[in-house]
Amino acid sequence: VVGTAIAFLPLRWASMVTGMALLSYIGFSMILFRNGIIPNLVYPLLAIVLTYTATVSYSYVFEGRERKKALKAFQQYVSPEVIHEIMKHPEKLKLGGEKREITVLFSDVRGFTSFSEKLKPEQLVRMLNEYLTVMSDVLMAEKGLIDKYIGDAIMAFWGAPLDNKLHALDACTGALGMVRELVIIQKRFAQRNWPVINIGIGLNTGDAVVGNMGSEKRFNYTAMGDVVNLASRLEGLTKQYGVKIILSESTYRYVSKEF
Repeated sequence: VVGTAIAFLPLRWASMVTGMALLSYIGFSMILFRNGIIPNLVYPLLAIVLTYTATVSYSYVFEGRERKKALKAFQQYVSPEVIHEIMKHPEKLKLGGEKREITVLFSDVRGFTSFSEKLKPEQLVRMLNEYLTVMSDVLMAEKGLIDKYIGDAIMAFWGAPLDNKLHALDACTGALGMVRELVIIQKRFAQRNWPVINIGIGLNTGDAVVGNMGSEKRFNYTAMGDVVNLASRLEGLTKQYGVKIILSESTYRYVSKEF
């Protein structure tokens, strides 16, 4: 009974069940004693206590492992600084959807489809993974959240799940960091006789609905709204203007003094 209670009930209720089990057995033993039967008081009570202690300890260790797994998975999307802040203030991480002002970044590799057809699958995967790893590290170092990878494209945003008044500034700094790292990647790829890649980046700031979205069995923490669509369109415009970064007027209002 104690083991089942701990497995399926909150710890507070399971502790109450354990206490009731102890008191019930003691009361039952007193009734038996009055009727001339002397029950064993040591082993049954000890069994209840040991069952409670062992089951709670196992649950604590198991939940600790699951928590570490969840944190390790979340670290694939956000920087360690954000993880640390969430651990300190878990109430800031709201599940479900909410309206937040964020800065969205879209980046894409120029002509990726054309030269990817000329590479072997293993080579293509290695090249893409190396590129995405470097760029993701840059964005997460600036407190960005990696929303998703769409082939060679990256979508990231700032301002959620935690408040960040400097979300536009951090996003712009992250975009410039990507351009700096691109130069290093280009030299590295050239030494391996890999295709030289170029990227385009679009930045936009505005209100969006952010939260866990999807089905009951599979969902993703993401952002939705016109602010996301416009960031994607701005990234596409970098081809026409021949530049690597385009930011919207709404983003520029926040960073006009710094950039």
